[in-house]
Amino acid sequence: MSGVHGPGVTAGDRSMQIRIALAPADEDGQEDNWASRLHYQHAFNDEFRGRIILQYRDRGEFLYEYIRAEMLYNFRKQVDDDIWSSGVRFDIRQRRGDNPQMFAVNWTNQWGLANGIRIRGILIGAWEFGSDKAFTGTGIETRASISKKLDSGITLGVEMFNDYGRLGEFGSFNEQGHQIGPTIGWSFGGLKYEARYLAGVSNGTRDHNFGIQADKSF
Repeated sequence: MSGVHGPGVTAGDRSMQIRIALAPADEDGQEDNWASRLHYQHAFNDEFRGRIILQYRDRGEFLYEYIRAEMLYNFRKQVDDDIWSSGVRFDIRQRRGDNPQMFAVNWTNQWGLANGIRIRGILIGAWEFGSDKAFTGTGIETRASISKKLDSGITLGVEMFNDYGRLGEFGSFNEQGHQIGPTIGWSFGGLKYEARYLAGVSNGTRDHNFGIQADKSF
């Protein structure tokens, strides 16, 4: 249920967000995958922001999936004579039962172009530990997006998610997880909303994936 997050940290940011996602069954006999997530984030200053995430998943029954703690360091700010900002985010995830725990490092970048166009790109390295189910080695993912904010305040964009597998053992394209699709964002009633659709373009992910999120600042 993660998105293509940017590196920006705004001093004084206090906000809460809820997300709901659906990946319908591709074949008869499969179950629809529903997921719901709640997070709270707190900016300590204009460089560091912490976040706590609680996620549940419904695969025939509604179950707690994981709790995750994040720390984002926005080490490069976008300034007037430059378009690039960058940051690094550290994540640690505690999963339910005997599932492995996970630690990840996200290098996230953003380019603010003319006419309200924004590009984001993320490189992720992840490691599992704490269970005999844990994979060995480094998992590699990338994410990217391009969006444009219209004069009406609506934001339109395209997102892409790529899960390559373990470093040195990527396998074929269809053994990996690749998704791409449109997004739309808007504000209403003091909340910010975003909806997206991602089409699975490899065998490593479901064909159709829907999500919506609502964000409230305090």
